[in-house]
Amino acid sequence: MMNSKKIKIQDTTLRDGEQTPGIAFNLSNKLKIFEILEKIGVDTIEVGFPAASIEEEKIIKNLCNKVSKKHTTICVFARSLEKDILIAREATKSINNVKLQIVMPVSDLQIEYSINKNKDQIIIQIKEIIKLAKKYFNNIQFTAQDCTRADIRFLKKSLKVAVQSGASSLCLPDTTGFSTPLEYSKLIKEIKKQFVNNKEIKISAHCHNDLGLATANTLAAIGSGADQIECTIGGLGERAGNAPLEEIIAILNLKYKDVLSKKINLKYFNRAKKLIESISKIKMHDNKPIFGTNVFTHASGMHQKAIIKNRKSFEIIKAESFGIKGGIVRFGKLSGRSALIKILNENNFSFKTINFEKVIPILKKEAEKKKILSFPDIKKIISMVK
Repeated sequence: MMNSKKIKIQDTTLRDGEQTPGIAFNLSNKLKIFEILEKIGVDTIEVGFPAASIEEEKIIKNLCNKVSKKHTTICVFARSLEKDILIAREATKSINNVKLQIVMPVSDLQIEYSINKNKDQIIIQIKEIIKLAKKYFNNIQFTAQDCTRADIRFLKKSLKVAVQSGASSLCLPDTTGFSTPLEYSKLIKEIKKQFVNNKEIKISAHCHNDLGLATANTLAAIGSGADQIECTIGGLGERAGNAPLEEIIAILNLKYKDVLSKKINLKYFNRAKKLIESISKIKMHDNKPIFGTNVFTHASGMHQKAIIKNRKSFEIIKAESFGIKGGIVRFGKLSGRSALIKILNENNFSFKTINFEKVIPILKKEAEKKKILSFPDIKKIISMVK
């Protein structure tokens, strides 16, 4: 059963999405992406990691100066280090509505190989760094990195200390995409139960796609009581990426319309996709849900005949809601009369004198070579058949 409370969305395209190999957003890039995310209507936009470099700090500071009058919550990322907290504060001091996300590894593997400290030291560091951060930030999210591979007792201890020290939200990231929906659901429920008497503590889900389960795990989190979900446009992110915002929104819009805290403006998604592709130089694959060029395109005769009569027969999502053209018919080797007539009609080409019995087999044969026939291809073959 889907969670009936209002879920918030934190978009992390500008932070986790930028961790995609080969991507580096400049100020202009970040401002453009920020603007489209704000139009889409997400609750929080995570804009980056100020302490990553001097240049990144400048970019985030300039971005914050330019969007200081916006109402969307801005989030910045920091490690559990004093210098990261101070740099984050300096970069965001022009913003009132700001959230600081503090991360600390909690799995044995990442504790040993990322920071080389023992668990007692980790607990002390969580306590001290959040107390320090509270001097500068009212809204603190503690992120328990790699928590899906952590010892549950140590994870709970870490989260308890984080809350006692001043964190108001807790992110449970499936950092390596290790979980299945059942496992992630169980974890969310377990942590919700831990803080059942503290309703002010919000639980955030952040899922990676290493096993292709980021979308499914995010939905499982919503159904298990998560208060916030974290996504990126197109699933951008390191390795296999993150939960794609457009997929989550499409599912919720189709099946669970009332679970989100804000109305999402679907029509801006196609603009967001084109912007991300233009800036990142990464083209989303043709079969990518929602955004792929094949998603609303049909080349099989039986399917074409049905969608020409009623698009709902094979399209469960209204493409135009997302600013995308749907019901597209292309002539391939499996196409037939219905597809040909539709293509001819779309190009204002009269077919009254066409001998379909002769033309269609020739078109199919040509399509075996060319895969998909363009209208000029079709027109040329028709002109040759008497």
